Amino acid sequence: MTEDSTVKKSDGKNYECDLSVRWSKIDSSILPFDELDKEIMCFLRYNARMSNAEIAKMLNTSEATVRRRINELVRRRIITGFSALVDLHSIENSIKVCIRIDTESDKLDEIANEIAENPNVLSLYRRRGQNQLLLQGLFLNLESIQEFEDLLTTKPGVIKYDTMVVSKAFKKDPWVGI
Repeated sequence: MTEDSTVKKSDGKNYECDLSVRWSKIDSSILPFDELDKEIMCFLRYNARMSNAEIAKMLNTSEATVRRRINELVRRRIITGFSALVDLHSIENSIKVCIRIDTESDKLDEIANEIAENPNVLSLYRRRGQNQLLLQGLFLNLESIQEFEDLLTTKPGVIKYDTMVVSKAFKKDPWVGI
């Protein structure tokens, strides 16, 4: 990996490693891994199917070193899994929404737990200092959004909600492609 946070792909082209860019702003002495670990994570982030031997060759180290480093990163839960990124937008004409949900304070956790079970919900967060939930969802059509909103209106403890439909992504979520 070069100093400017790029990684050379197997086709000879470079790509910028989002992890290196992010971590370049942090004092490396406080990170729980070294530069080699970071470079390994960058290759895996680009292509989790890349073999240990391929990564070792690109980093000019041994396959055993790469394997040992990956196993240690997994053991320490720095790497928590390996996944395939699926561009759902190329398969279905999904509608992404962000919904702010205002709740009664004593019902927030109960409401959050129920909403989190919905398969259309991608992520759900509590807003700091507020009795609000922030939701990102992916729905197949406007009717399914309306059904979800209708469900919200019947939940005890939901005060109000505000649904925002995403019309264009300027920076897509790599996990869902939207």
